[in-house]
Amino acid sequence: MRKVLCAAGLIGLVAFSLSHLTNHDYLWSGMRETWFRGWENPQIDDFEFREYVRRIPASSNPQPWPKGSRWGRVELSAEAESWHVEHQSASFLVIHDDSLVLETYYRGHDATTLTNSFSMAKSITAMAAGLAVGRGLVDEQALLSAYIPRFTEGSGANLKVQEVLQMRSGITFGESYKNPFGFQAKAYFRENNRDLLMTYRPSNEPGTLFDYQGGNTMLIAEMLDVVREGDLASDIADNLWGQMGAEHDAFWGLDGDPESGAVERAIAQFYATTRDYARFGQMILDTGAWKGKQLLDKAYATRMITPQNQLNSDVDADFYGYQIWLGRTDDGRAFSMMEGLRGQMIISVPSLRLVVVRTGYYKSQKNKRQLPVECYDVIEMARALL
Repeated sequence: MRKVLCAAGLIGLVAFSLSHLTNHDYLWSGMRETWFRGWENPQIDDFEFREYVRRIPASSNPQPWPKGSRWGRVELSAEAESWHVEHQSASFLVIHDDSLVLETYYRGHDATTLTNSFSMAKSITAMAAGLAVGRGLVDEQALLSAYIPRFTEGSGANLKVQEVLQMRSGITFGESYKNPFGFQAKAYFRENNRDLLMTYRPSNEPGTLFDYQGGNTMLIAEMLDVVREGDLASDIADNLWGQMGAEHDAFWGLDGDPESGAVERAIAQFYATTRDYARFGQMILDTGAWKGKQLLDKAYATRMITPQNQLNSDVDADFYGYQIWLGRTDDGRAFSMMEGLRGQMIISVPSLRLVVVRTGYYKSQKNKRQLPVECYDVIEMARALL
C-alpha cells in the first residue's frame, strides 16, 4: 500500500509540474470548480471561487422595482412550477409596464443572491461597445485593424468591427465548455486572456457566415481597451449600473491579478442579482433608455437588436444581433434575449412591455427556431400572468 501511495504521489507531482510547464495549470482550478462539485462545466454559483474581481457598485440612488397591480394576485400554474423544479431553476422574475408582477426563487436563492451571467455577459460587453460608439470612439463599419493592428495583414485584413459584434468574423476559436483543453475552458479559467487571442485569424471569409464563438466578444473587449481609459466594469458602473438604479453591487471576474493588468472575462463571470439583471432587459426594451433618459446610443441600441439579415444583404441569420439573440413567439411577437450557459435569460418583449428573467442550473440542448426551447416556455409562463 505504501508503494502504491508513493507512486500515486509521484504521478500527481509529475502531472502538476507538467501542467505548469505547458501552461495548463488552470486545469486544477477548473476541476475544483466543476468535477469536484459534481458538474461537467461551470455553474452559476461559482462566485466563491473568483480570486480576482472588479466591483460594480450599487447605485447611489437605488430604484427598487415598483409592485404592479397583479403583484400578490397571480401565481404560476402547477405545470409551470414543475417545469422550474425539473429545470433546476434558481429564480424567475416577471416585469410588466416597468413593475413587478411575480418573483419566485428556488434552491436556496433569494433576491440578494449573486449568480453567474455566463454568456449574458456577451450582451453586456456589446453595450459597453455601444457606449464607445456613442462617444465617437468606435465606428462599427471600420476595419478591426484600425483598433487592433495585428489584423492589418492576412486573412483578417478585411474584418469589420460589426462582423465581430455579429459573430461573423470567420474565426474558429472553439465554443465547447466540456473540453478542458479547448479555447472556452482556457478563456474561463486561465490567466491572460489577451495572450490567448493572439494567434487566431479568420479561417473563413469574414462576414459570410454566422458562427457563435466567444472569442469574438473577447476581441470587442480588447478593442475597447485600446480606444478608452478604464475597463469593462467601469464602463458599466459609470454609464449604466448607477443610472439604472441597481440595488446591489455586481462583480466581474478577472483573468488574473488587477495589479498585473488583468482584464474582465468578457464572455462570462458577471455576477448580479436577478432583480438587477432585469434592468438590462428593461433598458433594451426601451431601446437603450432608462425612465426616459438615453443611456445607450439609440441608433446603436436599435442595431443591436436588429436581425443581421436586415442590416447585411449577404447574410441570412435572422436570430442574432450584436451579441444578443433574437426571436419571435409563435404568434409573431419579436423579442430579444441575453442568454447564458445554464439557461440564464433576460428576455425583452417590447410589444407586451414585458421583461422576464430566469436563472438556473440546467438547460436542455433542444432548440426551436435557432433558440433554446426554454425561452419560449418562460415567455408563455410570463404571458399567462398578464
